Amino acid sequence: MDIHITLQEVCSSTGLSRETVIDIVDHGIVEPQGDRPELWRFDDQCLCIVQRARRLREDLELNWQGIALVIELLEHRDRLKTENEALLRRLQRFDSHQS
Repeated sequence: MDIHITLQEVCSSTGLSRETVIDIVDHGIVEPQGDRPELWRFDDQCLCIVQRARRLREDLELNWQGIALVIELLEHRDRLKTENEALLRRLQRFDSHQS
């Protein structure tokens, strides 16, 4: 289920200013639906990514470009981990049929 959250709600939920969330969008960290900030709608996944970006900014003092790269790499790692787990399950089923 997609939850559609406005820019103002993202700001309220994350404690970030409107300008900061616009910067996050401008750097491609999240991609809301809508043509301009007044019409933007974020899904629940975007909200989690914005919160992660905020934490990276505060904890590691990275710029938005660095944060975009870190988030992309973390998402890639998560996809690879999921694929690896699926392959291991298939391999285990194959091995159990061979015994």
